[in-house]
Amino acid sequence: MSQKRYITLQIIPDDSSDVWTLKLRYRFFEFLFYAITIALFAVALAAVKITEINGKVLTANHLATMNKQLMEKQEKMAMLEEELAQISEQERKIRGIVETFITEKSRDSVGGKDVERSSRFSASDLEKYVADVRALEKKAMEKAGHAKTAFPGKENTPDIWPVAGIVSQPYNVSGSPEARHEGIDIIAEMNALVMSAAAGIVVQAGQDRDLGRFVKIDHDFHRETLYAHLSRSFVQVGDHVGKGTTIGTVGNTGNSYGPHLHYEILVKGKSVDPQQYLK
Repeated sequence: MSQKRYITLQIIPDDSSDVWTLKLRYRFFEFLFYAITIALFAVALAAVKITEINGKVLTANHLATMNKQLMEKQEKMAMLEEELAQISEQERKIRGIVETFITEKSRDSVGGKDVERSSRFSASDLEKYVADVRALEKKAMEKAGHAKTAFPGKENTPDIWPVAGIVSQPYNVSGSPEARHEGIDIIAEMNALVMSAAAGIVVQAGQDRDLGRFVKIDHDFHRETLYAHLSRSFVQVGDHVGKGTTIGTVGNTGNSYGPHLHYEILVKGKSVDPQQYLK
């Protein structure tokens, strides 16, 4: 039979009173050592697990944020698709009206009978007959009992910023001819989306040596807006656009010093300060 081993601990008080003697078996210290080792291992394992859980929580939060952003982008894409569908429908209607107009204009009397000429038309035809098309639309609306009001409404008032940015050159028509500036220049990021400031119909969309790629929109009531130096244009002559509809992107085309939008408002053919309309 093996001899039991002990460890004796003595506690001697400062006041020289009785000495305390503790006699503990050696196995107790072995058990204490193993218990401390297991506890430290458990603490280390718990720390690792907590780190893993925190990592998963952070990953889940990141994924949730990304999912939210994706959902917002999907909603914007759906809105853009709906907007494009509306634009396509309006384009189909305007082309039908123009076809009808050109057909009626091209009728000629031959031997007392009406002979219908070709009703085919091109983009140049659209630009040429825009004014007549608007007159036909107005007559049609009046017949349907929906004649336009004599005063511009909120949708036809160009009072929103066409692009987010900083005005680098204000409107100025009172100085020297060299300093004359019939609109405002808005510095913005390259390819930033440009919106129509009001509802209307596109009357010009093309390329100019000074203006670069540009779009001009008629908002009725003798008011028009001009958007110049675009990198891309999403509309063509004859398109109906709503207030806030994307019509192109900011560019650096034409006589331009860098990416920016040249924006004009014209009333009865004369430029006015756009900032008196902007919110």
